[in-house]
Amino acid sequence: MPLKKHKFWANIAGVLLIMIFLALSVHIGRIQLIDHEKYIKLAKVQQCKKIELPARRGSILDRNGSPLAESLQVGSVYADPAEIEDISYVAYHLSKALKLNSSKVVNLLNKDKRFAWIKRKIGDEELNAVAKLSLKGIYVKHENHRFYPNGKLGSHILGFTNIDEKGLEGVELSCDNVLSGESGYQLINRDALQRQIITPDAEIQLPRHGDNVVLTIDANIQRLAEEELENACEKWMPLSATAVVMDPMTGEVLAMSNYPTYDPNHFKKYPPNTRRNLAITDCYEPGSLMKPVVISGIFDQGLVKPDDVFFCNNGACNLEGRILHDTHGGHGELTVSEIIAYSSNIGMAKVGMLMGNERMYRYLKQFNFGEKTGVELPGEIGGIFRPVKQWSKKYSLISISIGHEIAVTPLQFITAFCSIPNGGLLLRPKIVKSTINSDNKRKEKFQSPQIVGRVISSNVARTIMNPILMKVVTEGTGKNANLLEYDVAGKTGTSQKAHSGGGRYSHEKYVGSFIAYAPAERPRICVLVMINEPQNGAYYGGTVAAPVVGEIIRRSLVYLGEEPSKFKMAMQ
Repeated sequence: MPLKKHKFWANIAGVLLIMIFLALSVHIGRIQLIDHEKYIKLAKVQQCKKIELPARRGSILDRNGSPLAESLQVGSVYADPAEIEDISYVAYHLSKALKLNSSKVVNLLNKDKRFAWIKRKIGDEELNAVAKLSLKGIYVKHENHRFYPNGKLGSHILGFTNIDEKGLEGVELSCDNVLSGESGYQLINRDALQRQIITPDAEIQLPRHGDNVVLTIDANIQRLAEEELENACEKWMPLSATAVVMDPMTGEVLAMSNYPTYDPNHFKKYPPNTRRNLAITDCYEPGSLMKPVVISGIFDQGLVKPDDVFFCNNGACNLEGRILHDTHGGHGELTVSEIIAYSSNIGMAKVGMLMGNERMYRYLKQFNFGEKTGVELPGEIGGIFRPVKQWSKKYSLISISIGHEIAVTPLQFITAFCSIPNGGLLLRPKIVKSTINSDNKRKEKFQSPQIVGRVISSNVARTIMNPILMKVVTEGTGKNANLLEYDVAGKTGTSQKAHSGGGRYSHEKYVGSFIAYAPAERPRICVLVMINEPQNGAYYGGTVAAPVVGEIIRRSLVYLGEEPSKFKMAMQ
């Protein structure tokens, strides 16, 4: 009997073993055949680690190749919390070395993760302090850090990046896809203790580094423009100010400066208003700066000649039911040339009325007023130029003739004005000249000049307007921009600011501007300076802005090696 019992249980055990064997075989078969890919992926997760190979962000260079923004390699500290045995001890020493709050470090180390940033992009002093600690589970990773070697120079053009080198403003934003490149990766094998094993056949994808972006900006002209604008702001204490320097023959921007300014290396320390590129984000009524643009169209259409005479009512006149005043003294009879030179509002209004609403609108619309210029910078606005159907039948024509009821950005206006020195062409302004790949080969060159269209005849621009604008500087309201070395042609502008509620103009808040180009007979640069709400007893463009323009022109032409035209004429 006992023997039969043993056989019975032996048979049961055998059946169970066979069933277990079959179940294991089925399970192994499923793993090998059905869930094969699943377990391969799980094995890779455990045995392999994908390490990012970051792309180096391209540099931003001035037109001569001088670096304006570049990426430098720095160290960042991170932790593997799973490897840390005594969190309090590690947090205490790390917080001292990195000047961090100890409780904040404890929170970072308590995370249920294998990776936690402690402090990114630190200096050599802090890196050395961490290295001396030799803390288990604390590591250093090398990253790139965006650096602006010239501090505040060109800050509103360049913009800045976040800690991950993502462009946030300026060229850093508008050219982010060109500068960024594309990160690569490398697969690293790990053993059971998570130690790295380097194998020769490890999968690797090399990064594609970002391209360098070459600007049209000249760092030397940018520097002197910023210096002269800062000097003016210290004297007149304005709310804000802008200077733009352009090559009138190509539309290339050589300098663009704003006050107040900031250092992109420490942009978080500055209020947002200091980071606005006022040359493209804010518009204002140009006032008398508009007169040369308007009068060019009137000459072009043969409605007047430079020597035609208009009575300017000795400084006060009732036109279409409104009293118009001349701010630079009362005049009797003035030629059209003198109306511009002495900036007579009355004379200009009478000349402007000859155009009529429809013709004036069509003419000015050629300059793309009210539209963005398309410059390679983010945040640009189009200004204000209302459709002709919204003009008043009586007074809009007069207002626009003297630079009211139209608002422009500084870049927009200098672009329009440059059609006079370049012979009548409207050009698209440029801030990016070319791109260069990581092998230092020119990848793409941006066309310059880009002609939008002809807006003034070459005869009017060079033969008629050039002598008139030279007269503004030698005899008229722009005398403070007259130079001993070079012939300068330009125009002053002084405009009252509208009250915030609209409808009326302030008698305390003004915008003083001046725009000029030189050498007048062979223009190389055009400069616009706008001073917003100057203080200390002056606000006329000829007083607060013209001297700044004159100095920027003089210093720029000397730097460019331009031979003084007046000395040359005197020697002949």
